[in-house]
Amino acid sequence: MPLELPKAVIFDMDGTLINNYPFHLKAWQIICDKYGAPRSIDDIIKDFHATNFEVCQNFLGKDITFEESQRIGDEKEALYREIYRPYIAPVEGLLPLLQFFLDNNIPMAVGTMGNKANADFTLDTLGIRHFFKAVHTAEEVNKGKPDPEIFLTCLKSLSHESLLTHELWIFEDTSSGITAGINAGGTAFGILTSKEEQDLRACGATYCAKNYEEILKLVS
Repeated sequence: MPLELPKAVIFDMDGTLINNYPFHLKAWQIICDKYGAPRSIDDIIKDFHATNFEVCQNFLGKDITFEESQRIGDEKEALYREIYRPYIAPVEGLLPLLQFFLDNNIPMAVGTMGNKANADFTLDTLGIRHFFKAVHTAEEVNKGKPDPEIFLTCLKSLSHESLLTHELWIFEDTSSGITAGINAGGTAFGILTSKEEQDLRACGATYCAKNYEEILKLVS
């Protein structure tokens, strides 16, 4: 029996709309090497799910200024876009799922801890901006995930600030994102691009799927 459809849907971006996780890791590794703080990929994985200021503090030291972190963060994001541009593609089944939600008049938003330039790059390169009623990025919030601020900001834009858990679906690919989705009051769907299913289930993901073709089977 198909799942009851939600009243609103929020998508994370990195690792959720696109499978770009390895490209962010590579860009941070290059930046860390450049600024004298070499890190292994495993070290980077542990510390880069936050705002760029928080990430720069983790990688380059707590004494880094906000202005320095902005400059280095912008440099890293530009490098990421350069590296990823030839490979960018939606997660399998994303476009049919977006069309399904649109056809059923379910409002959608993107809530990402990526910056606006990355969101523009993703949405416009893939040609999917028209599906979303709102897009909110890291510049608009003070706290990174697992804090739910970015998702609560999306809910305000969707005019749905008091939904029941089953009425709000949030798609995420990381442990901190799943926790943020639950903290925002939603049902968390884990997309398995960057984490194992047991990791996302342990954080509270209700459903997990390799791609959106599997999600479509749950709703149709």
